[in-house]
Amino acid sequence: MHRRFRLLPLIAVFVTSGVLGDADYASLLQEALAALEYNEMEWAFTEASIEAGTETVARFDPRRPAGERWSLLSVDGREPTQDEIDDFTEDKLDDDESGSDDDDEVHTMVEGDSLTLVEETDEYWLFSFVPSEEDDEEDFAEFMDGTLEIAKDGRYVSSIDIRSDEPFRPRFGVKVNSILTRLTFGPASPDGPIVPQTIDVDIDIRALLLLRIDETVSISFSDYEFVGD
Repeated sequence: MHRRFRLLPLIAVFVTSGVLGDADYASLLQEALAALEYNEMEWAFTEASIEAGTETVARFDPRRPAGERWSLLSVDGREPTQDEIDDFTEDKLDDDESGSDDDDEVHTMVEGDSLTLVEETDEYWLFSFVPSEEDDEEDFAEFMDGTLEIAKDGRYVSSIDIRSDEPFRPRFGVKVNSILTRLTFGPASPDGPIVPQTIDVDIDIRALLLLRIDETVSISFSDYEFVGD
């Protein structure tokens, strides 16, 4: 999968396999996973994010030279300053470098035998799952619950939710009050691939009474434009 998610390790969670009842859900999930694969170097798009109370709007264009593909368009509705542009560009370059060897192994990070069909309608299948402890450096997985929805029209993953229902202590000195992560996906265009639409993260963690992480991040992707050959 070419589009990488590096906002938080917790949002890179997915399901590998599972067969429930008489239905072949393993094949269904593999089909839904394959639908999420697309070449980001063929698509330009707009990214709007709200983080720490600041709203930024940026444009990604793969036709531009490496290191210049992201353009910061606005900050809180105004033209960005040169310092803001420089900081934004540096952050995007750091993201690209840190993710250069990680092609979104999201489909390897869930306990496959925990998959349960929760609901089926004419529009979707809804599954619950337990996040895998593999690569869980923060020891959060056992306290988290997840759901994912697969759209019947197109057979793609339309949403993923990972959350903690109540506060927990994964280790001494650390208290997690709440974690909520939600990702949604949809078609880039009527005949286009399935692409990210939104990422929402809300996290509240305290460590040794000295450090608190209380962060809400909301990102949306829009105005996809095919620019490939």
